[in-house]
Amino acid sequence: MSDIFISYSSKDRPWVERFVKVLAARGWSVWWDREIPTGESFDTVIEQQLLGAKCVIVAWSQHSVASDWVKTEAATAKERKVLLPVLIDDAKLPLEFKRVQTQSLVTWQDGSPHHGFDQLVKDIARLLGGKPIEQTTTIRPWWKRVHPLWLLSIPTVVVAVIVSGLMMWSISTHIQVELTTERVEFAVEASASQAHAMVGPLTARALGIERFTTISFEPESMEVADPAQYDMDKDDFPASAWKPLSLTSSNVTLSAKDSTRHPRVTIEGPNRNGLPAIRLDPMAVSPGSHVTLETRDEKGSGLTIKIAGQESFNLTVHEPIKLIVQHAEVRGLAELPFQKNEELTYRVRLPERASGIEIAASSDGPVLSPTFAAGQSATPIFSGIPVTTLDFTIQGELGERVSALTGKGIITFPDYPHLGSVSITKDDAIGLDHLDRFTIKQVSLSENGSGLHLVGDGMAKQIRTKTGQIPIQNRRLTAFDALWHNARLAVLFTIVAAIFSASLGAYRLWKEFKR
Repeated sequence: MSDIFISYSSKDRPWVERFVKVLAARGWSVWWDREIPTGESFDTVIEQQLLGAKCVIVAWSQHSVASDWVKTEAATAKERKVLLPVLIDDAKLPLEFKRVQTQSLVTWQDGSPHHGFDQLVKDIARLLGGKPIEQTTTIRPWWKRVHPLWLLSIPTVVVAVIVSGLMMWSISTHIQVELTTERVEFAVEASASQAHAMVGPLTARALGIERFTTISFEPESMEVADPAQYDMDKDDFPASAWKPLSLTSSNVTLSAKDSTRHPRVTIEGPNRNGLPAIRLDPMAVSPGSHVTLETRDEKGSGLTIKIAGQESFNLTVHEPIKLIVQHAEVRGLAELPFQKNEELTYRVRLPERASGIEIAASSDGPVLSPTFAAGQSATPIFSGIPVTTLDFTIQGELGERVSALTGKGIITFPDYPHLGSVSITKDDAIGLDHLDRFTIKQVSLSENGSGLHLVGDGMAKQIRTKTGQIPIQNRRLTAFDALWHNARLAVLFTIVAAIFSASLGAYRLWKEFKR
């Protein structure tokens, strides 16, 4: 007689077959109805085995709870006190067996730890009169439980999943922008570690300063011109017009008392008809500032620079200068030798060393207006500024945003030549957002006076127009594009994935056929 008798529904045979193999692997003899000898009476054999078994396991399922045979076998085992019922799905137990402790094996899998199965093994050993027998088989790794043919298909599946993800993963595109515009607005990268040179070095015929609160400097000497002696024909003052001034302090400050009267200070060279006029060292702009550049006249010799978000600046000049002061108070000087006027011109001699002119302004200023000397238009005004946004639009007559471009432009993709290039027309109201590691390489006044020539380079995730269209929408770069056009990386990835998976599958297939 067998140690264990299994009672079950024939519809649950696949589960029972795996279960029997696990019990047999522990050294127990297991009988189930597939072992009826040829020519023997079906009923007689089952009865003999049922009455002779030391342990009867009933596999309750939605099929077996409806089987009279299974319920009869379970009742017999219960009378003999050798019944060990197990539940293999979410079936409801027959009424007469609900009070019998039943182990749930619903989630049991061969080779995986399971509390209910471990307790069943102990109960079997108790009925058989011995200690639980340790399982002679080890838990097989997942790759041994998977059919080798499935392993051979892993490279295709893995590559398909990865490629699908890479094709949906949009990444920033490395672009280069070159265009001509009458206006550009940009935000300086806030994470920049230090201020970046913005203007200069350059030679200007004059520099106007507006929206300031104070302008301070330390002169060696100062003179003031009598406005009554101004020569209209020569557009200058005669030598007799200049009167020396006494300094009451080492520091002279120009203050804007009434902003409604538009205070303005213009810096010129000592001879406004001579060239060069004044030389300015580079001026720095702080991270996070917003800068707007606009051309000021058709000849392209004038520029307006608006800086918001930076409250102090320093200008450095290397020679005597003239200061034309309009609607601003001058402190640090003795009384004027003539009646005070709303506009006065001062001649300032600075120390021989490079002297700084400190400008303090509100958060939305200041506004600098350089007028360039002859031959300055083709010289870069500034370069090397990291930015996060660029906008090439201007407010139209009806308040709408219109294009500020004055000529054609082009967008290229240095790292991905296959994407081609995008032509920008004069009417495109264009802007660049979500820039990363993007730098304005150069800004200069066009030689033909058509505006500002700008060259920028870096990563851009969005390029917008007035209508919200993205000019590079058909050239959208994904991570798959980046991988595909990096030949070495793509080949290496394919080789590693294919060789590893195919080798593992081939080994398992070889082992399968060797049996």
